[in-house]
Amino acid sequence: MRLSTLLARLPEGSIDNLSLADPEADVYTVSFLTPEATTLREDILYFGDTTLLSNKHLPESPSLMLYGSDSSDEALPTGVMTNVVTLAGDVDPFACYNALQAYFLEDQEQAGIIRRMLAAHFSNSGLQYLVEESAVALGNPIVVVDTTYRYIAHHLADLEGVESTLSRVMAQEIQNETVLDNAVSYIRSSHIDSRLADLGAPLVEHNEILDCNTMTGAVMVRGVCIAHVMMMEHARPFTELDRECFDRLLQFVAQEMQKSEVWGPTSGELGSFFLANLLGDHHPSEAVTRRRLKAVNFHPKPVLTVVCLHAPNEGLRQEQAEHIAGQLRPMMHHALYTRYHQNLVVLVSRDTEYDLERDSYRLLREVARLNGLSAGVSDAFEHLIDTRRGYEQARAAIRMGEMARNVFDENGLYRHCDYSYLRLLDLANRRTSLLGYCHPALVRLAAHDEKHSGELMETLFCYLQVAGITKRAASMLHLHKNTLLYRMNRIKEILGMDLTSGEDQFALQMSFRILMYLGLFSPRTPSSRQDLRG
Repeated sequence: MRLSTLLARLPEGSIDNLSLADPEADVYTVSFLTPEATTLREDILYFGDTTLLSNKHLPESPSLMLYGSDSSDEALPTGVMTNVVTLAGDVDPFACYNALQAYFLEDQEQAGIIRRMLAAHFSNSGLQYLVEESAVALGNPIVVVDTTYRYIAHHLADLEGVESTLSRVMAQEIQNETVLDNAVSYIRSSHIDSRLADLGAPLVEHNEILDCNTMTGAVMVRGVCIAHVMMMEHARPFTELDRECFDRLLQFVAQEMQKSEVWGPTSGELGSFFLANLLGDHHPSEAVTRRRLKAVNFHPKPVLTVVCLHAPNEGLRQEQAEHIAGQLRPMMHHALYTRYHQNLVVLVSRDTEYDLERDSYRLLREVARLNGLSAGVSDAFEHLIDTRRGYEQARAAIRMGEMARNVFDENGLYRHCDYSYLRLLDLANRRTSLLGYCHPALVRLAAHDEKHSGELMETLFCYLQVAGITKRAASMLHLHKNTLLYRMNRIKEILGMDLTSGEDQFALQMSFRILMYLGLFSPRTPSSRQDLRG
């Protein structure tokens, strides 16, 4: 600590005379001069009288000493460059000593608090852990709220079991995971955001809604306010130490939030943060979602679809996701996008169409092919609170589509509506043996093929895939039409079916899907959906 800064903490009117060789010298503690001390250090401010300097070894650099009213410069050893502070005669030197000692203790306390927050930050345990450690270190409850008034971290342990306006309001808000409407109105009418921007430092004032003093600060990332941190005066009163430590906490929160993949490619950072929260919220509130939607100024069209672009192995890095988002720009009108769990996720909105436009599918296939990605498309939905379910559908479409890649050549694009039956099989397989639900006629045909090394299973599968159109089936199997007809007659004999019933065809198709899911049948003739349509 600089000597000049330290002296400013002395009680007013304490100093009678200053003779400073180096006012910017660093001082780390204060100490009384004693007869026993034979060597003085240059980084200590000594209290005492010049008579105590006899037989003392003074450092080469300026020694830092504080003298009482009986001290004088003439009493100093000749040739010594030192900082001399002479106290006024009516000043109690012990009171001055205690004031400076308290300042050093406060400085040590601040260093301890900041070290604890820094350790939490570098532990990579997340924002919640940082807030918990900071609240314990500062001794008061702390919350972090994003710009749409949603709670993203909090530590309120000291409020448990306490009857007060503060505890009651905070319990309601934490239960709703958002700031209450009357509190939002208070924030806006009090112009807290603009006052924080003008102040450029934490704002301390009495909060009428919480009925306590609060310290509030803005969390800034690249010049954009992304959240607010608020500490509530509960367990102990605020001090100047709190201001300094709280200001450092704001920086740590900003850095912690930037660890999130949200702050990479965005459609406006607040919109990206909004989408990421929707994706991560298992039980979203419709009212809260509407309020947050208004705050980010996003106006989606009535019909929504989630598109997920997934890279194998390590996923997408931020710079890769940014590049891919740029390639998808033509379909980004009325859309939000973000990097979530190392995937690029796009929330697309449209007016009335319940499927993406043909051009959008063409673009997705091309981008997936160029970048070695898989793209999943959810079913259409109408409510933003279903966004997470849409994301789960898009991811499931990728997983199931890649599982069935030997059946359909989809060029890396998978729609959930085409593979939802596989999700059904996946759920059923966790509870029972799927093989028991395979039609016994198809089991007989599979046994016949195994015994005679035949290809009747392959033939029947292809025939069913093209809805029984023999010309198309023969073309896909590279067979003469008469050969195909011969095989089909033999298949019908073994099955005991004439294959004219839709129910029979459905049962066989479902049985084929079960066998493929279990890895017991794999067609050797991959096809695209366009091939099946002729």
